Amino acid sequence: MSISKFTPDQKIHHLVTWATEWKGERRGRSLWAYSLSLGGSHALMNDWFKNEKLLRLLTQEERDLITEARERAARAWSDRG
Repeated sequence: MSISKFTPDQKIHHLVTWATEWKGERRGRSLWAYSLSLGGSHALMNDWFKNEKLLRLLTQEERDLITEARERAARAWSDRG
C-alpha cells in the first residue's frame, strides 16, 4: 500500500479525527486500529506523526488536541496489560 494515496489535507483530517475520539472523557481507538481502518499498516499514522512538514500544517489547537490524545492513548493501552 502506498502512503501517498492520502493528500496532506486528508492526513490532517485523519489525525484530527483520531485525536477527537479521545477528547473529553471518551476513549478512542488506538493508532493501530485507526490506521488499519484506513486500509493502511499499523505504522501508517505513526509515519504521519514523524512528518515535520505535515505537522507544521496543523493549527496550534490541532497540535494540542493530538498531543493530548497521544498521551491519553498511550496511558490507556499501557494500563490494559
